[in-house]
Amino acid sequence: MTEPVFSYPGNDEDPYLSWYKDDFSSVFVATNPFLNIPQLPLNLQGEWIPDEVVTVAKQRGADAGISWQKVSEICGFPSVSYVNRALRLTDSKRIADEFACPADTATMLKSCREQNIFIPDEGCLSPLSELSLASFLKELGHDEVVVADHFGSSPSPMSSERFSLPEVVVPPEIHAHDKSIYVSIYIDYHYFLICQTDASRSKANPTNYFEGFFADENTNDSWGVGDLS
Repeated sequence: MTEPVFSYPGNDEDPYLSWYKDDFSSVFVATNPFLNIPQLPLNLQGEWIPDEVVTVAKQRGADAGISWQKVSEICGFPSVSYVNRALRLTDSKRIADEFACPADTATMLKSCREQNIFIPDEGCLSPLSELSLASFLKELGHDEVVVADHFGSSPSPMSSERFSLPEVVVPPEIHAHDKSIYVSIYIDYHYFLICQTDASRSKANPTNYFEGFFADENTNDSWGVGDLS
């Protein structure tokens, strides 16, 4: 298996569209759903979501998901950008001190505890994102893709159908053999990038499968972090 030809932007300040301009015409920022499975206890802060929760979430599908928009409403935040900023202080804490808002993070954690909502793990795809990717790739006609660990390490082929299996954990980097789509989540973040060519976009639109937004010329990893008061 040859090494991947794509990579996540090198710095938080690198605009997505500029970084991928030689290969892709659009970048969709997709948010990893929160999870709500009332009969299972929440994991402690700093611990990974238990395998049992992941399995049940995949079995239940979209009904087990809580969108970032819903979380923002529960927390009283003005937008999902505040959810992104709040999540940045939950694990690796990759956020500059001047942009962090501990009060918002505390509000989000308290609200999620009260409603038995699992916050997404950083640096990996939510089980519900994996289900959506399985359907998305099927519509695009990709029966098999190349998956890799962070930074493109250990690439290998994988059947797209396996994305929907409860026992399968999908690696954080994915690209099609024809290089028309690339999906990547950075090790410290809770959202992932879906990069597509025009031909790929004409076959399937990510807005039909994922919560999120299309990047504009200025969007980078500081979205919803450095531009909030």
